[in-house]
Amino acid sequence: MSNARRRRNGPSPSSLRPFLSILLLSLCFVPLSFAFAPPEIRIASLPADLPAIQSCRRSAYAGKPVNLPAAKSFCNADQILKEGYVCVIARNKKDGTVVGTADLNLRTSVVNNVYVREEARRGGIARLMMDRVEEVLAEERGGDSATLKLTVMSNNVPAVSLYKKMGFKAPGIYGGLDMLSSATPLNFLMEMEKKL
Repeated sequence: MSNARRRRNGPSPSSLRPFLSILLLSLCFVPLSFAFAPPEIRIASLPADLPAIQSCRRSAYAGKPVNLPAAKSFCNADQILKEGYVCVIARNKKDGTVVGTADLNLRTSVVNNVYVREEARRGGIARLMMDRVEEVLAEERGGDSATLKLTVMSNNVPAVSLYKKMGFKAPGIYGGLDMLSSATPLNFLMEMEKKL
């Protein structure tokens, strides 16, 4: 009789314990540094912000040699010093540390070098920077439609997932390869785009 009564009144408190434990554990993984003070998202002021941007990007290679020209260029933030580029940064309001960067080529509407320091990941920073990139491009185009483009490695699941949630699609053959990459261990440079 008591079991029948319990079913009618909902689950017992003891049956909710595993669910509540998982919920509490998941809350522990929210970066506390950003749970209360979201980072400032803005266009970098160059050359003033360049050392902080370089420090952020060098954290991607902590303890590893930076030998390839592309890696050196990324760490040195070479492209944002060129005309027609802007760099959107995420800056920790507490200590001024740059915790993320995203470069936008205003002429080609290509965003690249979207990077968030490891200790600041999973806090929505990449999404905030990409939102600002879209705003900058829309402002630059004066309200005219534009297509924002990017490339991403197909095995970079968090990035691909974010871009899809934001409305990016893999055009042409990349769409088919995207579906294939989720079923096989293939890893390739995938193009994605979004009409603004």
